[in-house]
Amino acid sequence: MKRSVICIIMLLIFVFVFLFTGCSKTAARVDGIEIKQKEVDTYINFIKKQSADGQLAQNEEELKTLEASIIDSLIVTKLLEKYAEENNITVNSEEVDKQIKSIIDSYSSEEDFKKGLKDMGIDRKFLEDYFRSLMLGSEIFDVVTADVIVTDQEIKQYYDDNKKTLFVVPARVKASHILAIFPWVEDNSEETEETEEGRKEALEKIKMVEDKLKNGGDFEDLARQYSDDSASAASGGDLGYISKGQMIEEFEEALFSLDVVEVSGIVETDYGFHIIKVYDCEEEYIQKFDEVEESINAYLLNLYKTSKWENFIFSLIEEVNIEYFTDVEGTLNSTEEESE
Repeated sequence: MKRSVICIIMLLIFVFVFLFTGCSKTAARVDGIEIKQKEVDTYINFIKKQSADGQLAQNEEELKTLEASIIDSLIVTKLLEKYAEENNITVNSEEVDKQIKSIIDSYSSEEDFKKGLKDMGIDRKFLEDYFRSLMLGSEIFDVVTADVIVTDQEIKQYYDDNKKTLFVVPARVKASHILAIFPWVEDNSEETEETEEGRKEALEKIKMVEDKLKNGGDFEDLARQYSDDSASAASGGDLGYISKGQMIEEFEEALFSLDVVEVSGIVETDYGFHIIKVYDCEEEYIQKFDEVEESINAYLLNLYKTSKWENFIFSLIEEVNIEYFTDVEGTLNSTEEESE
């Protein structure tokens, strides 16, 4: 009798534990800090809601990879929070509230905002924690990389090493065109034998424009009046400066055979019939150091800071013990092993 009572009590305890803790089992642990499966599932559900078709991955393997990535991201977030606490780095709650308010203001009402959160599978606390983590990461990044600098010598060396590749401005021409578009291109349909009549109409239209040009018509005025390229017609057919490799082959071949102020004959491409005019030509040249010095400095500074930040994250990982408790295991332990 006593044994059966004990069994019933043990069963009730098991049910209690399952009901109240089973739904939020531990997915991973880092130095006593636990990552709950519920947290991971919330992120997966959130990402799923952002997908247009509601699908996260093509197969189970991809889904596992995503889940492992989320677990590892949460581990790193916990490590950053621990580092911030140990080093008295905090986030201003008012800044978090300001971010939330800006999102609320983008909705027609607070009720719509709440509905939007529900549709995304999250709540306000999730959003607050998300922004707080972003801001905290940014604060720590600024602290960790505060002493990173780029010297004038490094900037000049980078320029000298790369000026013949990265800082070459290719030859380009300033051009305009007039387009008589093929009807199947305009209505996004397929070309068929029945559309031959449309092709003839486009050819007749461009020939009419060509005749007007030969009789002294102004190119820009005719482009505004007749060109089917809605993006450039209003500005007289202006396409701006064009370098090789930017346009369709037939168009480009005709374009770069023209001299300045010269007008082409009728050029056929997959889009229709064109007449092209060149207004200016610039030869290939290498940008001067003072033209790119500032951008090189910004690039190298970002590169150095990113490198130091990555090393900092790896150092946090190396100092702790990471345990995974699901069949979806992250990669942080392998990262630690590789660094050794």
